[in-house]
Amino acid sequence: MKEQGAKERILNTASELFYKQGYQATGINQIIEEAGIAKASLYQHFPSKEALLTEYLLRTRTNNHAERMAYIDQLTPGREKLMGLFEYRRRHMEKNNFRGCAFVRIAYELPGLNEDALLQVRTHTQTLKTFITEQLQIIKHPYPAAELEEMTGMLLNLYEGAGLQGYIQRSAKPVEDTKKVVARLLDTL
Repeated sequence: MKEQGAKERILNTASELFYKQGYQATGINQIIEEAGIAKASLYQHFPSKEALLTEYLLRTRTNNHAERMAYIDQLTPGREKLMGLFEYRRRHMEKNNFRGCAFVRIAYELPGLNEDALLQVRTHTQTLKTFITEQLQIIKHPYPAAELEEMTGMLLNLYEGAGLQGYIQRSAKPVEDTKKVVARLLDTL
């Protein structure tokens, strides 16, 4: 870890702690100690814990999206990519020991989330919605706008609900069950 610059060590440490134990349970002193940096160094790179949270969410959003797309991009556009979205979620949950979605966890933990951090959560959601909409338009073209918006919302809610239930149950079963529901929905298009 010493080979990394101080900013990267701070961000890596904070990211791990925020995800594992929660934002509020993670203190600045713990981040400083585990990152092996001086307090002045932390504040030189991040003027506040909230700024560190925003950077954590930006990094998580960017990295998760890149990983998700690396998996999904190898699939055929349309139905296969939509089903791949749910399969990726299952794999991601298992890889992270069913800790849940970083964005949902932060949104629940901090209902008064600052605007910069909230923007990252909303951008994450909008990215998923855009992806779902694009794949639905490949499956059914033309897709009436109102129906497209409704189906996008339903699939997003199924995606997020499956993730939440997977976290609660510490199991991939909710995602597996949801994949069956999504397959049936897509068969109706």
